[in-house]
Amino acid sequence: MGSESRRETGSGGPPADQRGADARDRILAALDHLRGVQEAGGDPSRPPPSACQENELLRWAELTGLLLNPAEFIPHLIRGGQEHDLLSRGDRVVKVTRNGVFGLSPGIELALVSSADDARRFHLWEATPMEYLERLRLQNLLVPGINQLEGVIAHNEGGGIAIVTSQPRFEIVAVRTVEIDLWFAHLGFQKITDSAYYRAEDNLGIFDAHEKNLIRAGDDLIPFDVIPCHPGGGFLEFIRDTLGAGHHLEAIRTISTGPRKTTSDQPPSSGP
Repeated sequence: MGSESRRETGSGGPPADQRGADARDRILAALDHLRGVQEAGGDPSRPPPSACQENELLRWAELTGLLLNPAEFIPHLIRGGQEHDLLSRGDRVVKVTRNGVFGLSPGIELALVSSADDARRFHLWEATPMEYLERLRLQNLLVPGINQLEGVIAHNEGGGIAIVTSQPRFEIVAVRTVEIDLWFAHLGFQKITDSAYYRAEDNLGIFDAHEKNLIRAGDDLIPFDVIPCHPGGGFLEFIRDTLGAGHHLEAIRTISTGPRKTTSDQPPSSGP
């Protein structure tokens, strides 16, 4: 999917990152814009800081007409899970990121790579806007079209932005862990710890895949709020070594910790 990171004009219209409401996929358009900023900034392996990404995403929303009016959303929100506040609109559920946190992203910290006697540990860190959008893109590969980018809200107090997305409204049919394990195994994934799976074929990791983040739809499961990523660098090596040695992994959620100290912060990838 490397073509997604290039600014192609397609049928002669504006670049993908400037098509706004007319784009077939706003998530890809927003990623296109942020990747362009990354490429222009120098080292393509190091994405711009989160604050820079927020500013650029806000600028993109202004250019494309996707800067939303907070009054249409904020007063009507109810608290969802750890990452989003929610609003029901017709047959869709609107999700708004909360408190300047753009979901979670998996990675490792040098100090947490354990000895042979302990479970090997990894973090679910605060994600950047770019990582969050990449997560939405990969979710759309697992379940085509499940996420739609509605726009961006600029907070007047304290600055910062919220990313607004929507998903279809699903009937909640609970699933059990054993069903989730079997479903991912059928798709070619190996279980690396509770609620986390990895498929080497396309270097795809799925994290936070517990009973509250998947539902049943007939004979299939819908992973509507999992955290997919293409692991890279030290994190990919960590997963491969752990699976090869048959070790157990333990996930640790880390919120508001400041800069990460990792072997290799994995940037969002356009492919395995």
